[in-house]
Amino acid sequence: MPSIAFFASLSGRSANDNRTRLPHAFAVAGWETVCIEHESLALGGRQLSGISSDGTRVVLQGQSRYFILGFGNAATYLDRMQMLGALPEGRFVNIPAALTRQHGKVSLYLDHPDIPQPESHVSNDPSTLAALVHSGGEWIGKPPAGSFGRDVFLLCAGDANLGTILSHLTRDGRYALLQRRIPMERGERRVLLAGGKVIGAYGKTPSDHRGNLHAGATPMPATLEPDELALAQKLAGRLLHQGVGFAAIDMAWPYVLEVNLANPGWLETYERLTGEDLSHAVVDALAEIDC
Repeated sequence: MPSIAFFASLSGRSANDNRTRLPHAFAVAGWETVCIEHESLALGGRQLSGISSDGTRVVLQGQSRYFILGFGNAATYLDRMQMLGALPEGRFVNIPAALTRQHGKVSLYLDHPDIPQPESHVSNDPSTLAALVHSGGEWIGKPPAGSFGRDVFLLCAGDANLGTILSHLTRDGRYALLQRRIPMERGERRVLLAGGKVIGAYGKTPSDHRGNLHAGATPMPATLEPDELALAQKLAGRLLHQGVGFAAIDMAWPYVLEVNLANPGWLETYERLTGEDLSHAVVDALAEIDC
């Protein structure tokens, strides 16, 4: 029987139900599953263990697959990612290095220059960012690896609050991302990728300049056009080659806006919209990945 270990924050509120939905789907498909609390990892010699949802400490070597859901506590993140090096990298759905390297906006912009993306700039100098805004047009300012629509601002040269906003985004030396605002003639799509395949998509209608559901955007059923599907499939194959087997991408044709691979909340939203649970399709796609 194949087995899979999930790493997640098992207590407290979660932004989606992946930590229960995905283990259940794998169990239904005949996999032995165990869910490990992020903050319980311990390394004894070269043997890695963690505490499961039933309170048992489990030795983690020997699982068929490993699936990281979310970052966990930022203060322990790097230590935990290094400890996961005790496990075979090729058995991870998303390898630990990819979770650090590929999540967010910057690596997408650097790694895939042939895929259309908004003009982007990253700096922690508010004067540099202000000069870009004053060059003309509308810009979106936000943290490079932010989520849930937090600290996302629409900026233009005439904005009386421009200096205050840029100072806020770059406070304590933090970096800010400026992206030129793009037209969304077909609207925005969130597309789920698994095992190098496109699983499905839904649309998003923003309530303002943000397409995040947590910021008030409204999800709606949507079907990808053939050119959108081809672009998503192209990126799915590339990401799989980079060690990313499960991710959601945001698209606004012809642009790709973002890759989210930490713990994308797609399955729950899609089922709410359509009545269809595609967790089984994720399991099937991931089961085909060569370890």
